[in-house]
Amino acid sequence: MPNDGHISRLAVAIELVDGTVLVRNESASKPIVVRPPAGEDHVVVPQAAVSPPYPRFSIVLAGSRGDESVEVEASSSRPAAGSPVTSSADTFTGPGRFTAAQHRVMVELCRPLLTGSGATARPATYAEIGERLDLSPQYVRNVLKMIRESLSGYGIAGLVAEGDNANDFRLPLARWALWNGHVSRTDLGDRRGE
Repeated sequence: MPNDGHISRLAVAIELVDGTVLVRNESASKPIVVRPPAGEDHVVVPQAAVSPPYPRFSIVLAGSRGDESVEVEASSSRPAAGSPVTSSADTFTGPGRFTAAQHRVMVELCRPLLTGSGATARPATYAEIGERLDLSPQYVRNVLKMIRESLSGYGIAGLVAEGDNANDFRLPLARWALWNGHVSRTDLGDRRGE
């Protein structure tokens, strides 16, 4: 930990649980940030925990002279990146188990979050995904809607509108896929995910 009297030596706990790295904010009042090499920061509120899907990340804490960063290398403790993909062409088989076509759309949705930083770390638009995969934006929208509704049916909250609200759920869907390890940097090799 940085040598800063403003930061408690017990502010963060990092432990290995069943082969998964768990980062826990032990503070009673101060949030911490888990920062991947590329993509969005993830704020961990006091007394909460997160399991980053990245083998390398930084933990950022507010110090007396500004932000202090601690680098974490956890690649030897993680299972191989990427998720298994079913060979089925039309069926959603469960939370995070996508058909090959759905997985390609999810990879492209998450691509800017995995490769960008700052303002460029955002989910791809329907048009951007369609252009990369040679699909119509409306088709992409329908695929993502079907995935969101299926995940919601498995009890994953925050991916569908309540009532008549028409919200953009690309960011929550992309965050769910990234933070649960269903899309990773290793999926970016071939633009079509094949």
